[in-house]
Amino acid sequence: MAVSKKKIPSNMILRNGIWHLRMRVPARYKAIETKNEIHRTLGTGDLDGAIARMGAVKQKILAELDAKLAGRNPGSANHFEAMAELATSRNFSYWTADEIQAAGADAIMDRVLHLISNKDTHVSAAATALLGGVERPSLTISEVAEKMHEWYPEKIKNKAAKAKKTWKAQWTRPASKVVSLLGYDPVFHEISRSEAVALRDALKDRVIDEDMLGKSAQKELRLLNTLWERFHDHLGVDEREMPPSPFYNLGKGFGALDDEDGRKLEVPVEIIMDKIVAPGALHFMNDELRDITYVLVETGARQSEITDIPPHSIFLDDPIPHIWIGKETGEWAREVKNKPSKRKIPLVGVALEAFRRHPEGFPRYRYKGTYSAAANKVLHENNILPENVTIGGLRHAFETRMGNIDLPNDKCAEMMGHSVKKARGREQYGDDMPLEKKLAIHEKIMFTPREA
Repeated sequence: MAVSKKKIPSNMILRNGIWHLRMRVPARYKAIETKNEIHRTLGTGDLDGAIARMGAVKQKILAELDAKLAGRNPGSANHFEAMAELATSRNFSYWTADEIQAAGADAIMDRVLHLISNKDTHVSAAATALLGGVERPSLTISEVAEKMHEWYPEKIKNKAAKAKKTWKAQWTRPASKVVSLLGYDPVFHEISRSEAVALRDALKDRVIDEDMLGKSAQKELRLLNTLWERFHDHLGVDEREMPPSPFYNLGKGFGALDDEDGRKLEVPVEIIMDKIVAPGALHFMNDELRDITYVLVETGARQSEITDIPPHSIFLDDPIPHIWIGKETGEWAREVKNKPSKRKIPLVGVALEAFRRHPEGFPRYRYKGTYSAAANKVLHENNILPENVTIGGLRHAFETRMGNIDLPNDKCAEMMGHSVKKARGREQYGDDMPLEKKLAIHEKIMFTPREA
């Protein structure tokens, strides 16, 4: 091919009929680029065309080097962060291409006109940043929590080691609860309001079961809301354009649950009778989810006491079928809340039938802690439970049913796995209530068993 007599720029070379850019690597990139010179095709054998393309190709190389310099390789989560920061430096929030399109023609033109006025080419890093050329990274909530100290180093710069650990834990702890209670690690910016509500209800059940304080659950939800804000703030999202937090205001009312009167969040008896134990009422649940619910109805047990029960603690062939709640070791290791929680619970009605269907217990939910969120989600979606009531209310409904037959307070406490000493206001003397007497109480308050 004949080469034009036009002067050839010193940073261009012809290879196999195609012009290439030869660009020396600036000194500031030596830490991340071992080559002294980068060659990049200009995609044409026409000298004038190649010269016209040279500026755009050079800008693209520099954008890639800038990304690498910050430890942000193109295509990675860090590359997205680099583009988000660049958009912020130009007084724009980073939007993906789809988000810009959804915002309309005026939003598109604002960004395009800014690029033109700054002489940014269509392949420049600025164009990538302002026109949404990088998709949002799919960081899970656990990954976001783990990165907080990297994103906000100034928050821990002057803290002692213990204080740094505490600061990091305020993000990783609530994030781990989300994973534990939902049963998976969700992509953070895709968490829906319904998922957040399921988490709230699961925490509420823990409070009702006395496994945590209401103010502690409230704090976890508040921290998750703050985590949402910090995540988007790190990306340079204008607070006026920030997506609404799925955790917003979900901790409302949790503090009241720490008061004795505030704990009585019950599932009304008519709902248990007509919408839970009625034949076929829970057809939308999987078999284990449904049968755990039946067991809770007629035992008054804490959810974990049923979901985590090992096979050898289920006694269906005894004269009085029952389960044993106690500390376990070895393969089936589990703790119990306290000494009064160790107890035998007779099985009657729908609870007995549920264990006959699952004589080995409930492996799908054993040790996973996901029953509450799963049950509350489908029970609310199918209008079984009122919005402000959770499945944990079955335990307190059971206590109320015992009160309705005038069972003394100390006997109620023993049946519930509470401290008899605290209920009586004095030391407890004598043996535990025999299983026969417990059975008589269960039979007085049980619902009509489902037909086989």
